[in-house]
Amino acid sequence: MQYAFLEQMLINSIKEVQIKLGYEKEAIRFYYPEKALFKIVKISGESKEEIKEFMEGFKEYTKDKLGRLKITRNQERFCFEIPAEGVEYVYKNVEDNGFLREFIQAVEKPHATLDDILSVFGRFSDGRIICEKTNQEECDYIIFFEDASFDYYRYYLKFHENHVTYHRFLLEEAVEMGL
Repeated sequence: MQYAFLEQMLINSIKEVQIKLGYEKEAIRFYYPEKALFKIVKISGESKEEIKEFMEGFKEYTKDKLGRLKITRNQERFCFEIPAEGVEYVYKNVEDNGFLREFIQAVEKPHATLDDILSVFGRFSDGRIICEKTNQEECDYIIFFEDASFDYYRYYLKFHENHVTYHRFLLEEAVEMGL
């Protein structure tokens, strides 16, 4: 079971929200497409019993850090609701590694360039950085670290006239969404 990986995904997402918006002691929700989630946690998802067993085990596994999670399933996605005490735990106990904070600052800078963003990646990489130009309407570039041990997300960037927007996904999420 991939409880630790899923817990870290949720913690990373909470930290991202706190970097972007600041800390508020309130519940927060994250949504994951079910097929991508099943790939990430390495369950088949074919049996309702298997899914229920995994989710119950995950709630038990995370209760000391994230509190009493509420996990719901609607259509083809799961909602993970982290209670206020879990959000507070992340704020008080989880340090960011600096990369995400600098990345967000670079992206939010008016008239940010690809070079500005790549320089942030470069400061945090001992190895190669992958930057792929796309022909997709939703994004212009996909950037990620070749060595995913530091950061396993893929960053989808869209350059607009005077600003940049981004989304970050795990490879499994991106594949499931057709990105």
